Amino acid sequence: MPRKQLGKAAAAATDLMTRADVQAILPRVRTFTGVCNSSGVATISFGAGTYAVAPFAWLIEDWTAGNQMICGKVTAVTATSCTVQGMVSVGTLLLNAAPFTTAPSGTVVTVAVLA
Repeated sequence: MPRKQLGKAAAAATDLMTRADVQAILPRVRTFTGVCNSSGVATISFGAGTYAVAPFAWLIEDWTAGNQMICGKVTAVTATSCTVQGMVSVGTLLLNAAPFTTAPSGTVVTVAVLA
């Protein structure tokens, strides 16, 4: 197909799609936050009706005010919520068996959700 004809066809297809059409087919990434309990677990609610099926969720690594790394793992996901096991870096590795420990109560974790 000659270049001009391809350009016209692409322009015609673009004219037919509205902004809502494009937004409906593109994946969306949203962030949600939660607070860890004394076991380092946070349950984060997406809100009823936000997703029809369980979306893909992952934890966003962050830093505390005391320069500890916040990391962890999303351990379960449903259409309405996810559960996160939060971890924080340990200040002095020589005195500890591992570089990370369970996040203390009150640690804020953030997840990104793709749907």
